[in-house]
Amino acid sequence: MSRTRRLIQGITLLVAGALALVVLLRSPEFAHGQQLGEGMQRSGVVGIANDIERKLFWSLICTCGCPRETLGTCTCGTAHERRDQLRAALASGLSIEAIQAAYAERYGAEALAVPPNKGSQRLLYLLPLGAIVVGAGIVVATLRRWKRRSDEAGAAGQQPSPKGVVPGARDDYDDKLDEELKSLDREDRE
Repeated sequence: MSRTRRLIQGITLLVAGALALVVLLRSPEFAHGQQLGEGMQRSGVVGIANDIERKLFWSLICTCGCPRETLGTCTCGTAHERRDQLRAALASGLSIEAIQAAYAERYGAEALAVPPNKGSQRLLYLLPLGAIVVGAGIVVATLRRWKRRSDEAGAAGQQPSPKGVVPGARDDYDDKLDEELKSLDREDRE
């Protein structure tokens, strides 16, 4: 196995391991024997008065046990209470960013619909880009290798051979074919 190939495989395994680790660390832990939102009172409608509320409510997740819904869609009682608290914070003059920061501090970064692009959360944005770059590198390396093999075979005046076949080597089949062609030539002369 060539050094480049081992390097590519090592990088691929490293990226796959990092991705698996991120998925395992970020996945929610479910309650055993219970469905999300089971037994919750989900009634009513979501009342959003203006665009500022819409932007705020859609950026925050209801953390009461609902199946990861934003406050802009969740109809449980906890979501109603939180929306009222957030309206009061808006009325007191706090900015949307300040309210989001306070909400994330109280309920954790998982309570934000879109993770912030800072600190360890930046890995969530960089990991897919890194995977794309590594994948493109593997594709380019593979295409170059195929091109090089094709060029080498073309320079030698032969088609690329499948694995295990030595180009230009004769075998029993070639000898038998030559004999049959010679016998056909003799028959045509007669």
